[in-house]
This record gives sequence, C-alpha cells and structure tokens, in this order.
Amino acid sequence: MTALTRTPVTAPAPPSARQGLRAVLALARVEARRLLLHPLVLVALAGYLALLLWPGGEPEDAYPVLQDIDRETQLGQLLLGLAVMIAANLGVLRSHRRGTDGSFAVLVVRPWRRTCAHVLSVLPTVLVGALLVAGQFTAEALKPGAVGHGSVFELVTGPLLVLLLGVLGVLLGRVVRSSFAAPLAAVAVIAVSFVFVAGSGSPAWVRGMTPLLFDEGARPLPSALQGRPAGRHALYLLALAVLAAAGAVRASGGRTRAVRVTALTALGAVVAAVVLQGTAPSDAVREAREVATRDPAEVQDCERRGPTTYCAFPEFTPWIDEWARVTDRVRSLAGGSGAEQALTVRQKVAALDGPSGTGEPSPAAPGEVTASTAWGGERELEFAASVARGLVVGHERHAGAYCDARGVLTVWLAIHATRDGEALFAETGNAYDSPGVIHAPVTAIALRDRELTVVQRLLALPRERVGRAVRAHWAELSAAGTTTDRAAAVLGVTAPAETAADRAWRCA
Repeated sequence: MTALTRTPVTAPAPPSARQGLRAVLALARVEARRLLLHPLVLVALAGYLALLLWPGGEPEDAYPVLQDIDRETQLGQLLLGLAVMIAANLGVLRSHRRGTDGSFAVLVVRPWRRTCAHVLSVLPTVLVGALLVAGQFTAEALKPGAVGHGSVFELVTGPLLVLLLGVLGVLLGRVVRSSFAAPLAAVAVIAVSFVFVAGSGSPAWVRGMTPLLFDEGARPLPSALQGRPAGRHALYLLALAVLAAAGAVRASGGRTRAVRVTALTALGAVVAAVVLQGTAPSDAVREAREVATRDPAEVQDCERRGPTTYCAFPEFTPWIDEWARVTDRVRSLAGGSGAEQALTVRQKVAALDGPSGTGEPSPAAPGEVTASTAWGGERELEFAASVARGLVVGHERHAGAYCDARGVLTVWLAIHATRDGEALFAETGNAYDSPGVIHAPVTAIALRDRELTVVQRLLALPRERVGRAVRAHWAELSAAGTTTDRAAAVLGVTAPAETAADRAWRCA
C-alpha cells in the first residue's frame, strides 16, 4: 500500500518594504480606475457638470461676488463625496460579497496594505473634484461683472470633503462588514449638515464639526469682513481624513508604531481645529466690521460723476459704472431739481454678525441713498427705487406706505430706469406675495392698492407721454402734500376710489 502524506502549506514570505510599496501602488491604480468608473460616481459627476454647464441662470449670476462663490463650490463637492464614500465602501467589501476573502490569505500583500491601496485610490477622484472647483471658480472670476476675492482655504474645502468621505467609506468597510453602512452614513451626513446644525443659531464649534461650514447671510460682505475659520476648517477635514485612514489601517492589522503616531497626531489636530473654529473672530476683524457698519465712509473709495458721488468698498468699485447707468436713467426721467440734485450713493453693509447676519443696514443720511453688495436683476430695480426715492422723498426713513403722489412717482421712475423693469416689478410682487412693494436696499417702498392701480395705468401709456408730464410737474408731484388723485389727473389717468383696505394702511 502507498502511504499518503500531507505537506503543510507554508505562508508566503513577507515582501520587502520596496516590494510592498510597489504592490500597494499597483493595487491603488486598479482600484482608482474602478472608483472613477463606478456608476454612482459617474452619475454624481454627470449631475455636477450638468448643474455647472446648464444654460441660463438668474441675472444676478452675471455679477458674482467671489468671496461667496468660493463657498458655493462646496455643495457639489459634498454630493460627489457621498457618492465616492459609497463606491469606496463597496470596493473594500467586494471580496466579502463574493466570498473570496479566504483567497487573500495566500497573497504577499497583507490586509493592511490592501487598505492603504484603497485609501490611495480615492486621491484621483479628489483631483477630479479639485479640477471641477478650479474650473467653476475660474469661470465665475472671468465674468465682466465679477468682484471680490476668493479664499484658497474655501476652495480646497470641497476636494477635502471628497477625500474625507472617501476615506470614511474605506473605514466603514473595514469595521462593518455590511454594504448598508455607507448609505446610512450618507443619510446621517446629510441630516446632520442640512437639518440639525445648518442654522447659524448653533454654536460655532458645533457648526465647525459638520462637513460644510454653513454661514449664509442676507447680503455678501467684503472679503476683509468675512472672518470665517476657513483655514481651520480645512485643517479639521484633512486631519479627520488622516485619522480615518489610520483607523482603517489599524482595523486591518496594521498596528505599527507609525500608524499609532499618525493616528494620535491626527486626533490632536482634529481637537485643536474644533477648538479654534469655536473661537471668536480676531479683534482686527471685529473692528473692521464695526467701522464698515457704523461709518463706511472711512473705508470706502469715492468717485464723483456730475451731481452724483459714488462711494463703494474697494472690491466693489467696478460696479460704479452699473450704478451710474441706472442713476443717470432715473435723472433723465426726472425733471426740475431732480435732474441736477446733488446725491451720494453709498454702499452699506450690516456686518456686525459676520456672514451669517441677516440684519439690514441703517438708513442713509439725508442726501444719500444706499447701494447693496449684490447686483443684477431685482437688485437693479431695488437700487433704482432707492435712487428715485432719494430724488423724490430725500430720505430713507421708513414711516409706512406712500399714499400720495410721491409713491406713484418713485415707483414709475424705478420701473422705467431698470432693464425689464415692468417684468421685474411683477415678479417681485409675486415672489414676496406683496404687489406694490419694492424691497429697496434698506427700507421697502410700499404702495397701497390705490397707488398701485395708478402706476399700472401709467405703465399702459406711452413712456414719453408720461415722462413729459413728469418733467413739467416735477415740483408738484414730488411735494409731500400732493394727493394721488392730483397725480393721476396731472399724468393723464384716473385714480380709483379709496377703499377700506387702503384706509387701513399707515401712511408716510
């Protein structure tokens, strides 16, 4: 008889450091290609590009403020990062799903090295995200109406989000052997970011722990007044990604001293970044916000054009040409003293609460009108109304609706001084459910139904015909005591009878 002998299987000899690195890089290249071509990642990239390249857009988009645009690049990167997290997690769990985990026992590349390869495979997708951010920001910066300055730290936040979420997908794959963990984590990230701590009422250090640092206010601020901890938040995301990578390697058996040191260093950086994000802006930023809000004339550049002086924060001076175009149009429609009346257009902000503030600037001094830090579309109509009110009323103090000739004249001037003014006026009324109201940069200009009807009847007449009457009767129409009935008669229309609803208004 022949005796059967059993030969023991010996484990493969461990590779040298150089061989191990080459194997990790080779595997990372394969996994990176799979990750980039994963259907979920391709769908996310296609959706991202479709939003960036979709034709049209609002009129305001032609006048981007770059210190806001850099933050707008982050939302699309978050969506891309969530797709990468799920795809990277599925890549780590591929052998588990197919039942081939046991086959890796005979390979020279140990589990922790394969984990390193999966972490490295995220980097090409991060590079693609960075290229998208660069393209998006560059396209906005090259628009003729662009103003302001972007932040490098705000721009790198988006690609760091992709890196962090991709590495988290790898970590989840090493800790939880279920393909449902990553989608649930994606839902949790969305819920935390957009539901629980997205509001500016949350403490700063809590908001800083979310992937996106939400900080949206009513109007853009000059870049020097932002005071956002963009650099500290970028450090937080990078340190968290390194910590997650070290955790994934350690969970795969990579319990070397280098891994422990990396994890502890990254943990310290995460804690430090969280603490630093919760600190108040520097004294210099707070002082600059105070000056810009209380006494903007100290930090503004002024330019005189005829009877109008335009004062703006240095970054916004390219918009003076746009303001002058609208102002000159209002003056050309006015008559009497309105055509040559001295006026100062001053840009104002409410910056005391930083970018998350929703307050409005204080009314300008007599002889001044307010310009905001946004332009285009409805903002143009609002500015035209502000200039018209400055010429007709002379101040921005809010005292109720204009129940006389001044309201009719102001709104008629604003509409005809604005490109597509009639459409914008109707759109504003529909959007805010308040027809007859123009939300000027400081205080709204409101008309009762009676005065609104007179304006609508005037808009149905030829502009030149009404314009001749406006110039001929400017002094009377701009006087505080002139009634709506008299204004309608002078301008060639009839005013409806006053209703109980009209009498309920508080009039200026």
